[in-house]
Amino acid sequence: MNRTQDNNRMLIGVIGGAVLILLTMIASLFIATRRPVVVVVPSADDGSRAASATAAASASGAVAASGAVAATTAAEDPPAEVKITKVDLAPSIDNPLDPFWDKIAASDVAMLPQQVAQPMLAAGSVSSVKVQAVHDANRYVWRVSWDKAEIAERSDVGQFSDAVAMQFPLTEGAPYTMGGPKMPVRMLHWKATWQKDIDEGFQDLAQIQPNADVDLYWFSKGKNPNSVTEGLNNPEARQYMVAAAAGNPMSDWNRKSPIEELTAHGFGSATHVADTPSQGRGAWKEGRWYVVIDRPINSTDPLVVRFNENPQQQLIAFAVWDGTANNRGGRKNITNWVPMRIDP
Repeated sequence: MNRTQDNNRMLIGVIGGAVLILLTMIASLFIATRRPVVVVVPSADDGSRAASATAAASASGAVAASGAVAATTAAEDPPAEVKITKVDLAPSIDNPLDPFWDKIAASDVAMLPQQVAQPMLAAGSVSSVKVQAVHDANRYVWRVSWDKAEIAERSDVGQFSDAVAMQFPLTEGAPYTMGGPKMPVRMLHWKATWQKDIDEGFQDLAQIQPNADVDLYWFSKGKNPNSVTEGLNNPEARQYMVAAAAGNPMSDWNRKSPIEELTAHGFGSATHVADTPSQGRGAWKEGRWYVVIDRPINSTDPLVVRFNENPQQQLIAFAVWDGTANNRGGRKNITNWVPMRIDP
């Protein structure tokens, strides 16, 4: 009996020791591979002040990401300010290189790689954007420019488009990371590939892959190579173009503007807003993109309503995608909120 008890105790000890070793190995592996979330707040001098946290989100609107919570700390130096200067007549969006902009003060806003939520950008390729803005009685107009040695305007397998977006909070305390629950943001998004569609016509298969050939598109009209905008633009053929048939705005081959408007209330919640009143245009010259985006002043527009609440204390944030560096989706260069002041 005693011998049996001794054997049982020995067995329990061995099992307990094995479990303890296993738990220790799991804990060590977790600690070794865990990546803390870091939010970097740009400053006027060196462009970075970093702070990481795994505690509760701060009142400034830090948000949870990948099981951890990021908190921001104020930069020692005041951030750049975007001033919307009042003018008699705001320029048209037709010419982003209009000499008018040479007379408007610009703000240099530092950018950093998005490293708050997956998928992250390991290293940034756009260090800053230059922002100018004006308004008259009818429109707000922003011009955003940044260095880009070569154009990336094709969307294909392994190829991605240059792009830029501006973001505005619709409520107090909205996080710069695409808003949060009950704290929505509004975004205006321009892409070089959409600009090419506007300037040169929809970039069909024949333009992107001129040597490709297709045996058959069901219910297509005309001869090969079939043009999407002509040969497949009928109800019978469109049912085989699933995204277009579903009304996916990313599959719109009759695009009228290179600007998309979105609303969001947190990571992964960006939603297309149909029929945006904003217009825009981008132009590349001598290694630099210049993108102009406007917004009509309409008293019922939620964005304009927000501007009117306190014109002297508004916020704006920016994101830039470098297609040459394979930026897409969450892999982008971003800014924190930047103060924006509207001249009366």
